[in-house]
Amino acid sequence: MRPSPNFPLEGLRVGAALLLLISALWAQHPGRSSDPLLAERSASTEDAWTFHKRVDEVTLFFTVTERRRFVQDLALDNIRVYDNRQAVTRISAFQHQLELPLHIGLLVDTSASVNPRFRFEQESAIQFLRQIVRKGVDSAFIMGFSDQVRLAQDFCDDTERLAKGVRELYNGGGTAILDAIRTASLKLAASPADAQPAARILIVLSDGEDNASQSTFRQTLDLAVAEEVTIYTINTRVESIEPRLSYGSAAGDGVLKHLAEQTGGRFFSQMNATGVARAFSKIEEEIRNRFVLSYHPENIVEDGRFRQVQIIAEKSGRRYHVHARKGYYARATSRAP
Repeated sequence: MRPSPNFPLEGLRVGAALLLLISALWAQHPGRSSDPLLAERSASTEDAWTFHKRVDEVTLFFTVTERRRFVQDLALDNIRVYDNRQAVTRISAFQHQLELPLHIGLLVDTSASVNPRFRFEQESAIQFLRQIVRKGVDSAFIMGFSDQVRLAQDFCDDTERLAKGVRELYNGGGTAILDAIRTASLKLAASPADAQPAARILIVLSDGEDNASQSTFRQTLDLAVAEEVTIYTINTRVESIEPRLSYGSAAGDGVLKHLAEQTGGRFFSQMNATGVARAFSKIEEEIRNRFVLSYHPENIVEDGRFRQVQIIAEKSGRRYHVHARKGYYARATSRAP
């Protein structure tokens, strides 16, 4: 994001400092998460993202682009995967996202700070859901949050019920965005299991400001990564020539941007009515152009540690850009294979 000439210098310093701190924490990755809620789920909750319900399989969703155009005509021979810098020799499945169901969570900031742009956010979200949710295939839920989280519509494939849930959201109160993202991630993780993997996608509309969360950034990110949730964030903060009329801050940008990047999603910033609609359109396009693969890591120890993953896509001597999440947790599970 490029700040406007009138962007408050102090806000820029704070935002930059926060982003550096977040990056440093992620780079250090001390291994096992200290989040008690994450540890509890690691010990007791099934992982619904594996192809055959095995504990030693990893599933990754990713896009491949060349000059900002999605590449679709790829075969397994065009893909290489590295797990903790070791080449993966057993890729058990590879296919296009179009063939798989979507589990979508729409998380809408309803706090007082988003009041000037609340209505256009609602209408853009409704249009997106009507375009992307396929009846009998996909499912979605609607959550609103201020200082509390409210489920407006549970999982369903009826776009009119989903639209009704969005319209019933009302705004006011503080902002607990990290608590809300953790709650939504857990709900996606608990979505009904399918015979095949379903993409877990969380879309967050917010200005990024947080003044009421009990969760930390690290706890929120660790949980989303562990539950393999892809987060797309749309920052609806509006810049103004007068600083006192601006909503949100560079700090909020940093939080939303890093959550999206580390989970394999995208970050969209400073969206007006037209921009929000365009962001939803880009999210839909990316979701429908993703690939999914599953593989068996060699010599994996289910110790809860984070393992980095790299995907390389090449064809006819051309190497493409791959966008995916950065890795996964090798967590233990009580479930039998």
